[in-house]
Amino acid sequence: MRPIVCLGVIANLTRPRAEEGLDALAYAAQAAGIRLLAEAPAAARLPGAHVCAPIGFAAAGAQAVASLGGDGSLLTAAHTLAAAGVDLPLIGLNIGRLGYLTAVNEEGFEATLRHLAAGRYVEEARTALAAEVWRGDACLARLPNALNDVVISRGEGGHAFALELAVDGFPVAHWLCDGVIVATPTGSTAYSLSVGGPVIAPAARAWVVSVIAPHALSARPLVLPDTVRLEVRLAETPETPAAAYADGQAATPLRPGDAVRLAAAPRPVRLLAAAARNPYAPLSRKLGWGATFAR
Repeated sequence: MRPIVCLGVIANLTRPRAEEGLDALAYAAQAAGIRLLAEAPAAARLPGAHVCAPIGFAAAGAQAVASLGGDGSLLTAAHTLAAAGVDLPLIGLNIGRLGYLTAVNEEGFEATLRHLAAGRYVEEARTALAAEVWRGDACLARLPNALNDVVISRGEGGHAFALELAVDGFPVAHWLCDGVIVATPTGSTAYSLSVGGPVIAPAARAWVVSVIAPHALSARPLVLPDTVRLEVRLAETPETPAAAYADGQAATPLRPGDAVRLAAAPRPVRLLAAAARNPYAPLSRKLGWGATFAR
């Protein structure tokens, strides 16, 4: 792979260890010979960094972008780059508890950046979800492309509501529930997993549809190829506050009869990782698969 000598930085400065994380990143970048670009508040903690907004990263020479924070920070960074029309790969650098997407902690910053500078890394294309909200024949809103999931759920304090699922125009299911999660393979270890959905390898070309608190024991997660087009429609009645979310953000209010239409986004999200790492290590660690069985 091509050596990376310039890296954009999107830092979550609200994290408790944000300043320490920026210091660790500055040291790692200097040791690896990588030039950094960042917005002014983060650049102030990165000696030698050039002040630059994410929209200008590519024009200023960045070959990739480091998200400093947690898994949520990386999702936000992906949305920020997509909204700015910037097509650069992302790498997650974690400050705090290790996540699935941000599996590099502060102790690993230097080694990881040395790998990037030497061209010893891999790029993974992660499928994203594109979603639109339709009311009748009109498209009301387009949600940001979701790296993890699109969730259609009842509002706070609302009652269970009826949802209908169609796949490629064919009716599949009618559920009385608290909502539905349509997750990517990347998002299969997030909200979908917490409601009983399966773990899907990141490279798999699939969606998983999981129902939240269904009023029927027969409701089970459904795995589908990512070539299909999905529609989740709210029943016409009763009136229940509801919304659609992309990666837990960008809530779009829904009314009875509205439909959320989903398909693969035209462009995947590109993630970088050091070539030497074990891609299943975060999964094994977080789920305790490597723990000794206790008698």
